Amino acid sequence: MKKRQASRTTAQEIQRRFLTMLVLMTLVMGAAVFSTVGYQLVKQSERSSQQLIRSLGRSFIDDRPDWDYWQQTSPLDTRNTFVRVYRDHNSKPTSTFYSARARHFVKQRHYSVPFFAALDYTPGYGITYYRSGHRQGFYSEIWMSLTPITMILFSVLLVTVVVAILMIGIGWIYVRLTANKITQPLASLNVAAQEQAHTKTVKGALPVPDRPQEVSQLASSFNELLTVINQNAEQEREFTSNAAHELRTPIAAIRSHVQLLERRSDDHPEIIPRSIHFIDEESMRMQKLVDSLLTLSRADRGTLKLDYFDLAAVVHETVEEERAVLRQPVEVNVVDLALVFGNAESVQQILTAIMDNAGKYSPADQPITVQVTADTQQIQLSIADLGLGIAADDKTRIFERFYRVDSARTREIGGTGLGLAIVAQLVKLNRATIKVVDNLPQGSRFILTFPPATVNSEKFSD
Repeated sequence: MKKRQASRTTAQEIQRRFLTMLVLMTLVMGAAVFSTVGYQLVKQSERSSQQLIRSLGRSFIDDRPDWDYWQQTSPLDTRNTFVRVYRDHNSKPTSTFYSARARHFVKQRHYSVPFFAALDYTPGYGITYYRSGHRQGFYSEIWMSLTPITMILFSVLLVTVVVAILMIGIGWIYVRLTANKITQPLASLNVAAQEQAHTKTVKGALPVPDRPQEVSQLASSFNELLTVINQNAEQEREFTSNAAHELRTPIAAIRSHVQLLERRSDDHPEIIPRSIHFIDEESMRMQKLVDSLLTLSRADRGTLKLDYFDLAAVVHETVEEERAVLRQPVEVNVVDLALVFGNAESVQQILTAIMDNAGKYSPADQPITVQVTADTQQIQLSIADLGLGIAADDKTRIFERFYRVDSARTREIGGTGLGLAIVAQLVKLNRATIKVVDNLPQGSRFILTFPPATVNSEKFSD
């Protein structure tokens, strides 16, 4: 049973629910109409019996009812009405009078109708309404045949059943067509998604229907997701290709020198030191690339332990270490206390990478400026150089893996092309943001922005 429920389509589920609701509404409406009509007819019979009793009281002549006069003067049809009248005399036995066919009717066996004390069922006569009354020494009992009312109720019931069947049939057809129309865009979207699932190349966009709104929004969300997947896949392919290229270059150089040594080292021993030195440089370059790839991989899938620390102290410590390796002078302009929430070690790694990058692309006599500013809204760490700067088109891509602004010059300067990619990932793990802008009069400025820390900073002020 659960399997059948799970295998239902959305259209089938809509049909089932609406059909159930339609059947219940039809049954309730039919029962309400039938009950209302029946109740009104019974109340009408009650009023009619009261009128018959009053008219019967006016038809007594010589202490006995005149049945002909009663039938002629009665405002209602008395042909299907049975009456028994008692007259008590002080010294005589009780006199009983019967209307036409009433004596035979009274002798029949009567069955009470459940829940309705005034209704009886008599075989051969149908359902009758009983009422008794007392007027001027006469006790009257009246049985009104409800056959006309029963026929009316049966007609109402028949019409209600026919209308209910028509409503259910027409409603089922309408709901089925409507459900299929509503779910058709969803079914088409499902088919398109299955086709894309079997596509091994770039995923194409799914069709976006105009309505219903939810399906249109779902298709748009899927297309946005596919765009991100395609971009990530393209980046992964490009990353793999670039990584293979970067690794292949030093490996090819190493192999060429190894082959050179194998062929000519015996005859020309003077080439051995130069080839060994070249192999050592290329192996170190390859080691740096592998280390950068491992660092980037850990940053991609890892998390950092974040805590409150003084950014100003980290900057001072890092700058002192970088001054020993940089050719350029370093100018520092840092506030006394800049409390941020992050990972101090990774922030130090970010600052080192950006300063090393500035050192590679800046003249030796031009300073690198490190500045920390703080206000109630944010805390910013900026690293500015006076190098050649970065073109506007390149600013949006410099944090991509293996992206190079100037491949020829970058090859001369060296590097793996992963430094800023690692910086971007570490910035993200620190819940901060980074951007690059032009530095005046020339060069580039990297701006790292932290949200302000809310912890009490008194413990850092000693």
